[in-house]
Amino acid sequence: MEYIKEDVINALLALNLKTNARVTVDQKSYLIGILAYKFMMTEHGIAKELDINRFTVNYSKKLALQFYNDKLYKQNVYVHSQLFPFDFSVIKKFSDTKRNKQVELILDKKFYNKLKKVGDVLGHKDIRTTIQMLLEKSLKLWEE
Repeated sequence: MEYIKEDVINALLALNLKTNARVTVDQKSYLIGILAYKFMMTEHGIAKELDINRFTVNYSKKLALQFYNDKLYKQNVYVHSQLFPFDFSVIKKFSDTKRNKQVELILDKKFYNKLKKVGDVLGHKDIRTTIQMLLEKSLKLWEE
């Protein structure tokens, strides 16, 4: 059965998108997953179309990939999976191995001010740029 993007959007709009009931969350994630992976809609585009937060879209599309083989998930999305069949197994799951890692530093005021002055001399507007540059240079020296 062929279906178009507007059919999926209409099915989503028929759901109560504000509820956190498991059945509705599963149905929402399935349909948002289709919009994201079959119709290649951006998170911002989906959010605007459904009048929901982009973070909700991001979370929902990941749920679809995470649970498409789960027994309860399959039960919850059964009707929509018959109306809008889509094979989520062909989508490669996103790996965060190439993403930047965040590190939190606690600095005393004196050390912070020194880093800020160095950044000002180097023309950095953000102290994180200065810290990263200094760490990269230090590691390069250490490796030699």
